[in-house]
Amino acid sequence: MKLELKNIKHSAWASEETHCYQASLYVDGKPVAIVSNDGHGGPDRDYRHPTFKKESEASGVQPYAFGYRAKMAEVHEYFASLPKTNACDIFPDGMEQTLEFWCCDQVNDWLSARELKKKLKKEFLFQFADGVGVFAHKDRPSRAHKATILNDMPFADALAIWKETA
Repeated sequence: MKLELKNIKHSAWASEETHCYQASLYVDGKPVAIVSNDGHGGPDRDYRHPTFKKESEASGVQPYAFGYRAKMAEVHEYFASLPKTNACDIFPDGMEQTLEFWCCDQVNDWLSARELKKKLKKEFLFQFADGVGVFAHKDRPSRAHKATILNDMPFADALAIWKETA
């Protein structure tokens, strides 16, 4: 099962305890639901997607009885089948993986990528050989520093370093 969050809209000013966001959930390349959180610490909410409404109207079946519920049940079963994660010491047996946790991780990844893109446009980001931290400067570091320059790397590799040190 291939899951993607697309069309992410994030509101930093409205995010209190959780991310305030809205995004489209795609399953195997098809839009399934609009997932959102109001940023006040509550759980994510998911809504049926307009394409399911159109398909159900064409077939004469009630929208919620059509593919949305079945597809969302598949998604939740998929997460239930995954092994527990070692998220923290509070749960020594691990935590169940859920769609909500996955969505939060996807929003975090999207925010990290957005932040890195902005920084790469404004300054040079580099990491010294010791691998501790990422530093920024308006000028390119000299070769004598023997630094890894994130601006010269493929974006995916630079993002991995950025997330690792942030």
